[in-house]
Amino acid sequence: MQIAFIQRAFNPNDRWSGQIAFPGGKREEIDETDLAVALRETREEVGIELQSFELLGRLDDIQARKAGTLLDFYIRPFVFHIKREFGVMLDAAEVADFFWVPLKHIQDPQRQTQYEVQREVGVAQLPAVYLDREPPLWGLTYMMVLNLLERFRGVIK
Repeated sequence: MQIAFIQRAFNPNDRWSGQIAFPGGKREEIDETDLAVALRETREEVGIELQSFELLGRLDDIQARKAGTLLDFYIRPFVFHIKREFGVMLDAAEVADFFWVPLKHIQDPQRQTQYEVQREVGVAQLPAVYLDREPPLWGLTYMMVLNLLERFRGVIK
């Protein structure tokens, strides 16, 4: 089993520029539900038209944060399982790359690492997973993946 990730485009105006992430974004007026946001953002960012029958469920809401400071909004992650072939078309303004990582790599103790993050008060060492690229999986996306693994413990290997 594999998990799909994106690397966000490099943009000085993006608070998560260049980070490993999942497709997603802010709710817009056209979005009737949080699920509608996930479907639209995935289509816009990576060109994948997710189907409702592929939805497994959602993970726990997670409060957004930047540089260790909690932000005034929450992220609601949804999980899809896709068995069909599909093409990927990246929105270069938002996404630099789309890639798959085998679940066994994320769970491999040899890939567990620390990521140094510069904070106003100094350097913080945060848990991370090395994915054969920089930066490693860390931060909000790392926390979402841990939640996914916890939810599906015993089901996914």
